[in-house]
Amino acid sequence: MTPLVFDRLEYLQHQIHKQSLAEPLDIILMTGDNYLSLALTEAVFKHQRTHVCATLDEAETLLSRNPQPRMLIDLDGVSEAAIDVLDTTRRWQKTWPELNIMQFATCRCQNIARLIGAASRFPVVERRQTISELLKILNLNRDEQDLVFSTLAPLSHREWNILLAVAKGDSLKTIALSFNKPYHFVVYTLGRIASRLGLKNNKALIHLLNKLSSPLSGKE
Repeated sequence: MTPLVFDRLEYLQHQIHKQSLAEPLDIILMTGDNYLSLALTEAVFKHQRTHVCATLDEAETLLSRNPQPRMLIDLDGVSEAAIDVLDTTRRWQKTWPELNIMQFATCRCQNIARLIGAASRFPVVERRQTISELLKILNLNRDEQDLVFSTLAPLSHREWNILLAVAKGDSLKTIALSFNKPYHFVVYTLGRIASRLGLKNNKALIHLLNKLSSPLSGKE
């Protein structure tokens, strides 16, 4: 009888999951951390329709069906590199301008946190907090978020694409040619971004980009 019971439970779980996807969602939580997802869904979002996913593709599918829910992205708890997640959320901003995203990261490196913040208009929340502290932050409305989270001027489309090319390992000369710009323009752009982030030089910026290109970058 035991296999039958488990088969029945699995069937019921599948039906509940299927029904929940058919209803409009309040929150999409993107994380592969089971502890974090359980804590948030049971303690913080207990009375809201929340769907947990672990990949950008699944999250985008959900957004296309529910373009208005809040979204929480755990940069430490997904398999994709942080720079790929940031590139995708920048694209989502254009597709769904009203999208409200919060990003979780273990901000051991404030320079990385600043770069993540400059990559999009979405706030970066320190991951290592108690549930009660997270609850206060997650209950902030958009206006309150702007007051609580200090943000840098967002990176422009061109600035971001130059950073993406550097992160891919393209040489500065190759990048300059692809943008039909002189070499010194790329060097100057990187220097301007580094200065905005409070970094000493372009080398420090490239070091950060290398970290963000690793799937474990949020834990550095």
